[in-house]
Amino acid sequence: AIAPRPADDPAAQLSAIANPAVAQWADSQITSLLNTPGAVDATAQARGQADRLVTFEGRTYLLPTLIYCEDAGHPLANVEFMFPFASVVEVAGGYAALLEHIGSSLVVTAITEDPAFTAALLACPTIQRLNLGPMATSVARWDQPHEGNLFDLLYHRRAIQRAAGYPWTPQSQQPAAAQALAST
Repeated sequence: AIAPRPADDPAAQLSAIANPAVAQWADSQITSLLNTPGAVDATAQARGQADRLVTFEGRTYLLPTLIYCEDAGHPLANVEFMFPFASVVEVAGGYAALLEHIGSSLVVTAITEDPAFTAALLACPTIQRLNLGPMATSVARWDQPHEGNLFDLLYHRRAIQRAAGYPWTPQSQQPAAAQALAST
């Protein structure tokens, strides 16, 4: 099992969660949603007696968690958390049904040798980054468009041009300073 190590240990595999309240919230969400029938924490046995939420050397960690869901309708089937977390879901109905359930996703890792499934994944417009084969989600290749500036990913770029003298908003919505300038 992966466990926290000292911050200066080169073999450390986990990052501490900066805000312990966020870690506690994520842990309580997962624990609560596991009470809904149809999902199992597949990593609980590997953790042994350890809880998912641990404190080590004064830092808070969430241990890697893999959830098996019987179907895509389970609340843990399509959720993301900011720690090593993944859901495994069996989806009947072929590739189209699977891609419909995936929805919009920042990263999808597909471990498959099926060329038709690979082609369907490549054609899916809602997958921002597609990893083919076993690859850590955290691996970044800066020559790929998705891996650039996080700002570019999170915010839609938009160009706005205004002709000289053309008001930038309706007069009633302009700030007082702009209205004062416009009236002089």
